[in-house]
Formats: sequence, C-alpha cells, structure tokens
Amino acid sequence: MTGHLLLDILLSLVLGVVSTSIFAFILLRVLSPNIKISDKICCKLDDNGDKFFFFKIINKSIYDAYSVEFELYKKMPYIVDKTKVNHRTSHVKLSRKKIHSIPRYKKAKGYGDHAVLIRTFVDLSLDIDTENLEYVLFVKTKHGLSNLTKVTTQTFENSNVFHDGHFKFGKNLGVC
Repeated sequence: MTGHLLLDILLSLVLGVVSTSIFAFILLRVLSPNIKISDKICCKLDDNGDKFFFFKIINKSIYDAYSVEFELYKKMPYIVDKTKVNHRTSHVKLSRKKIHSIPRYKKAKGYGDHAVLIRTFVDLSLDIDTENLEYVLFVKTKHGLSNLTKVTTQTFENSNVFHDGHFKFGKNLGVC
C-alpha cells in the first residue's frame, strides 16, 4: 500500500514538473518578440547624391515590439599569443539608434507598418571583402505584453549582400 502511495506521489510530481516545463516553454516562445532581419543590404543615393545603405527589420510577432534598439558593428579578427583569435569591434553610426515601437504583424493587404528601414551613410562596401571582416547588426526588442527581451542579430560577410534599389513591400525580406 505504501509503495503505491509513494509511486502515485512520484508520478504526480514528475508529471507536474514536465507539464509546467512544457507550458513555460510554450509561453516564453509565444511571448517572445519575433524579429527578422533581411540578409541583404540595399544601397541608394539620396537627394544630395550621397550614397547610403539600409537594412530591413520586420516584426512577425502577434504583439507590438517596444523599446527597439539598433546597433551595427564592424568586426575584425586579430591574433593573440600567436595561436588564438579575438575580435576587435568598432561601432558604425546608424541614422537612428532606437525607436519606441514596431507594430505587430497583420495579414491585411497593403499593410506594412510592421517593417522598419534603418540606414547608415558609412560606406560599408569599401572593406567588406577584406578577409574575415564582417558587419553585425543587432536589434534588441521587448515584447508588448510580457516585456521579455530578445536580441536578434544578422551578419554580413561579403559584397554579395549589397543590392541597388529597394526592399520588397511588407513582410517580404527580398529586394527588388
């Protein structure tokens, strides 16, 4: 009789831990921002003839993303102690460092408020083909309901990422 009671308690405990873990995982997955960054960089000339480069970021969450911060770094390797590699990072100036929010994704036709373009006037094409050099874009967001924070990154490693023109409209991360 005591063996059955102990087995019932142990089984209840294990099932409780497993079901709570599954529920927490699903809840954290759903209530975490879902941000996507295009793997392309578009370049264009502004009205003054200055060349600029821009990145497309979209919010695919079912909730708004708040406290959105953008950082772009140039990452270059260097040798330490003749056998180890470390990276030197330098900040690249963007047109905006942060915005208040990115609206949630909606399936309505002609709706594109969930997409944001961030630009820089620094010529990224000058040295991107240098061996082992890369640019890394960081986007830090907070979920509108849960306030959970997520950092999304995208790495750009060679000149194949550059395209003259525009990004496609809305949720599409492709280029025209």
